[in-house]
Amino acid sequence: MCAPVAEWVHYCNYMVANGYNQTPLSAMQRFKLKLRNFFQTRYEKQIKSILAHSGLVPATSPDVAAVIENARPHLSPDLQGEAVLTVGGSLTEIIHNACGVIAIGPFGCMPNRLSEAILSETMTAREKLATDPTNSTLRAILTDIDELPFLAIETDGSSFPQLITAKLETFMLRAERLHQRMQAAKDRS
Repeated sequence: MCAPVAEWVHYCNYMVANGYNQTPLSAMQRFKLKLRNFFQTRYEKQIKSILAHSGLVPATSPDVAAVIENARPHLSPDLQGEAVLTVGGSLTEIIHNACGVIAIGPFGCMPNRLSEAILSETMTAREKLATDPTNSTLRAILTDIDELPFLAIETDGSSFPQLITAKLETFMLRAERLHQRMQAAKDRS
């Protein structure tokens, strides 16, 4: 699953609405923001409901507040940018909507490196369970699993070397095993 473009729009709106912008908003600016968000949400739902029939686009919008909350133990929302979305989105989506996470970024990209450093340590069953501690199905799926499938790749646009290809193959095997566990849990329920 790829992060939708709308996630960044929702993130920017969330940051402004929650006072993470540098300049406080006037009453008129807050009103305009609420009005714009209302219409953005309305039109996004209409468009996504139409596109969902293709099976390629989910009908739901990203829950940026949940993504930021899941990233919060590892990364402050005060550090604005895509690293918060990458960390929080990875911990939010794994198991529920994805069997693994691949973070692909441009060579030398600091937010990507920051996300890689954090996710290399936090893509574990313990950290995933912390995002939804009362979910018994999640607990059953993660029994006997320590690390969740995660791979960070930096690219400059060139072909991947053999080492990255081997890492991708290993990642795919681990993701397939997790997918089988997820399917088995779904079949039991």
